[in-house]
Amino acid sequence: MCVRFATEVAGVQDLGMLGRGSGEEIGTYVEKLMTSELSGNVIDICPVGALTSKPFAFKARNWELKGTETIDVTDAVGSNIRIDSRGPEVMRILPRLNE
Repeated sequence: MCVRFATEVAGVQDLGMLGRGSGEEIGTYVEKLMTSELSGNVIDICPVGALTSKPFAFKARNWELKGTETIDVTDAVGSNIRIDSRGPEVMRILPRLNE
C-alpha cells in the first residue's frame, strides 16, 4: 500500500521492494531520501507499521501512549488529529479519520 501510494498519488518512484524471498524489504533505492512533500503520508498509511518517522522512532511504544482526539488549531482547515502523549510530554501528532 505504501509503495502504491508513493507511485500513484505522490508521483515518485522512491519506494520499492528490495531483496528476494524472505529477505524482501520495502525501502528507498540506494539510500535515497524521499523527495515528495507527501512522504509523511506514506508513514501514516503503512499497514504494518514498518515505516517510522525519524523524530519519533524508538522514543516510545504504542502501549505507553495516551491518545487524545482533537482539532488542529494551527491551520484554518481545522484538521482532525490525534495527539499521543506520555505523561505531560507530547510524543507525536497523527492525522485521524473522521467520517
